[in-house]
Amino acid sequence: MPTVAFVGSRPHGRRCFELLADHPDFDVRTVVAPPPEQPTWWEGSLFERATTLGYDPVEFEGMEAVLETDVDYLLAVGRRPELDPALLDHPAVAPLGIRLSELPRYRGHHPIRHAILNAREDDYWRYGATLHLLTPTIETGDVVARQFVPIEETDTGRRLYERVVDAAVAMFREHLPTLRDGDVHRLATPQSAYGGPRYDTDRDGLDSERAIDPGSLADADERTRLAVYDRVRAFDFPPFPPAYTTLSGRRVQLTVASYAELVGELPVDESTGSVPSRVVER
Repeated sequence: MPTVAFVGSRPHGRRCFELLADHPDFDVRTVVAPPPEQPTWWEGSLFERATTLGYDPVEFEGMEAVLETDVDYLLAVGRRPELDPALLDHPAVAPLGIRLSELPRYRGHHPIRHAILNAREDDYWRYGATLHLLTPTIETGDVVARQFVPIEETDTGRRLYERVVDAAVAMFREHLPTLRDGDVHRLATPQSAYGGPRYDTDRDGLDSERAIDPGSLADADERTRLAVYDRVRAFDFPPFPPAYTTLSGRRVQLTVASYAELVGELPVDESTGSVPSRVVER
């Protein structure tokens, strides 16, 4: 029975942990997670869930506890501290991670934001999650599996995030037999084998693109309107600050619904709906 040290956070981390904990073919030996009192923008605590299921989780500051127990896999899912080489070398079979982006296309910070902004120009209307080997150089390990969802023209950052979380959990469920049978190295593909552009984004995540020129909101040029609309969608990820413009010296926050109010209509078909939010001045 494969043994696992699980390090994780966020909704997809909690859900993947639950799959492992409930699976008869795996033995989760160690759980590392942020403390339950830590403020988060998502619902649900991996730490509390592990405690409820009878585990004795440790906080990120106690990460070295992983080294105290022999395991076949170290599995990192969700935001976490950087793992040092001793932790990556510890599992007998492999250290694995699940990232909410398509590797190697999107490395770095805020990949969902970039994927929405790039989709139209690249004519690349899909986004993915990746199961990959962990290496000392972040996000460069061989790819074991990827799972994709379409990027819809009415997607916001938050809506696309929620769908790719579901895709990541489904991918992990599908590949539990891969881990059980020790086939991860057989399936692993170097990132150099994949074509297409590479986007390695820095921490600011295009924050400078959040400010939108008010003149562009009423521009008659369809290309300009689409570009503005895509920027509004990309930054529409509650509870984080959305895109904004400045009118008469006042900052007006823009979401998909509020953009429709300002320009009169959206430049794309709204058949799949829009986010129920309004113009907010501050």
